Amino acid sequence: MLKENVVVEVERRHETGKNAANRLRASDLIPAVMYGGGKGMESLSLAVARKSLLTLLNKGFSSNSIFQLKLKGTDQQRHVMIRDLTLDPITRALIHVDFVRVLMDKKLRVKVSVAISGVSVGQKEGGILDVVTHELRIESLPGDIPTNIQVDVSNLAIHQSFRVSDLKLDEKLKILEPADRVIVHIGVPKAEEVVATAATPEVAVAGAEPEVIKKGKKEEEGAEAAPEKKGAEKKPEKKEKK
Repeated sequence: MLKENVVVEVERRHETGKNAANRLRASDLIPAVMYGGGKGMESLSLAVARKSLLTLLNKGFSSNSIFQLKLKGTDQQRHVMIRDLTLDPITRALIHVDFVRVLMDKKLRVKVSVAISGVSVGQKEGGILDVVTHELRIESLPGDIPTNIQVDVSNLAIHQSFRVSDLKLDEKLKILEPADRVIVHIGVPKAEEVVATAATPEVAVAGAEPEVIKKGKKEEEGAEAAPEKKGAEKKPEKKEKK
């Protein structure tokens, strides 16, 4: 994204090293370096006002934002991008910044974030939106780099995906990702796992009752039959003596 009207003033830094850098920070200046831009372009050690840099970052400048650095006391200006920001690991204060020169007539390869728009048909039916790819690699001239790449998911149903091949990009942009790469998928909620458990005590008792009753009944029948059998036994008849 080109911010043609944004100019940040910097000054040359002639001393390097930890002590020199600390003195700069004490003066509310941030040590910086500018490099890149092709063969024959030297790296420059710079210093930039902390306030100017923080104002820039607070305006939402990203790593793809292109603006100009102006060398203090000269009319020299260069298009640059922020390549890297270094923060203090404890205080999180900004302690160093890297700028990379940008040639406006030379194509760049950068990563651009994906921006999702719309509510899919699948979501309205209870589906879940799953963003699989959050950034896409593209190639374009610096002035044509978009803020983001819009993906409209309105027409996606459950189980459908939006792939790189579905993008309708400006001819000025070249996508560097595989055509079949999934960007967004509409899935279904995961079914809760039903864990098989043993029968509840009530069920177990209910299932056992017929068996117990049946067993008891047999025992009772046996008990009743016993006397009858015993009583039915005939004593051997005594033979009359002649």
